[in-house]
Amino acid sequence: MDTVTHALLGALVAQTTATARSRLTSGQRLTLGAAAGALPDIDFLGFPFAPLVFLADWHQGLTHSVLLLPLWAALSAAVFVWLTGRRAALAEAALVAGLAIASHIVSDVITAYGTQVLAPLSDRRVALDLVFVIDPFFTAIILLALVVSHRAGARRVAIALTGLAVLATYVGGLAWLQRQALDLGRSTAQAQAWNAGQVVALPQPFSPFHWAVIVVEEDRYHRAWVNLAGHPPPVPDLPGLSGARALAGSYRGRNELQWESWHRHGESPSERELAASLWERPEFDPFRRFAVLPSLSRIDRHDPGTCVWFTDLRYDLPVLPETFRYGFCRDDPDGAWHLYRLRYFTEDRRQRL
Repeated sequence: MDTVTHALLGALVAQTTATARSRLTSGQRLTLGAAAGALPDIDFLGFPFAPLVFLADWHQGLTHSVLLLPLWAALSAAVFVWLTGRRAALAEAALVAGLAIASHIVSDVITAYGTQVLAPLSDRRVALDLVFVIDPFFTAIILLALVVSHRAGARRVAIALTGLAVLATYVGGLAWLQRQALDLGRSTAQAQAWNAGQVVALPQPFSPFHWAVIVVEEDRYHRAWVNLAGHPPPVPDLPGLSGARALAGSYRGRNELQWESWHRHGESPSERELAASLWERPEFDPFRRFAVLPSLSRIDRHDPGTCVWFTDLRYDLPVLPETFRYGFCRDDPDGAWHLYRLRYFTEDRRQRL
């Protein structure tokens, strides 16, 4: 989930702690809730130093752990009362910070990335694949409830709780839509006689009805971009929005789906041999840990050099470059392979790791 939404949700959750005996003012409660709600994403500071290790191990790890939540809450509260001079409100500040951090963890668990909720005891990632990382409807519900509750005086707690209930109902609706997308994938796999080991439905941008449905076989993928509502969301015909219209238009109704199929390591035997050999290299272990739906992205041959790029299908979108692209390049046929990443939203801007 994006950090702004985390901060807004933290502030909304903080509203539920207001009582007649509160030692924190409404403004202090909202400020602390927003700051603590955004706090776990401080792990982004590690990205520039080791992008691949950050993705595989650091992001949504220790700062997102339920086991370490009391520690982060206590530290947040201590810093807050030190800055504000409200030492008598330490316990209340810890409660507000703890609830806000918990809201961050929960709202990341419902996305596709995966959260290490039991770090450092376990590196297992939990992901429910229900909400896209930027969901304007999810954020709008929080923002509306926050504004109304802030102006509601004595009823602010009731309004905040109602907003959280509406938010939970929205997520429940997404779970129902995900079930429909999964059923669509299973029925298609059965009709096509695909040997489906797994069917995945991933939330997509612009609309809660947009899903990527992926049928996983042992060494192949089959994917379709589905619009369960059957019609695209309205995107204004304004300059600069042509890409958004193209993206939204890529999602098709249930009876208009265009399934694409490919081998996860390439179509030709030579591609598969090269990709498989690089995939197993020891320095690529972090990407193997990170990628849940790994696939060959492409092989670039620029005489005399070659680059082999891998992606994780969880984050790929239609008509846009793959989000996470990591792989190997060498400058000549007999040269050494070196680990690289392609920078976000670019075709060929690579960074050596």
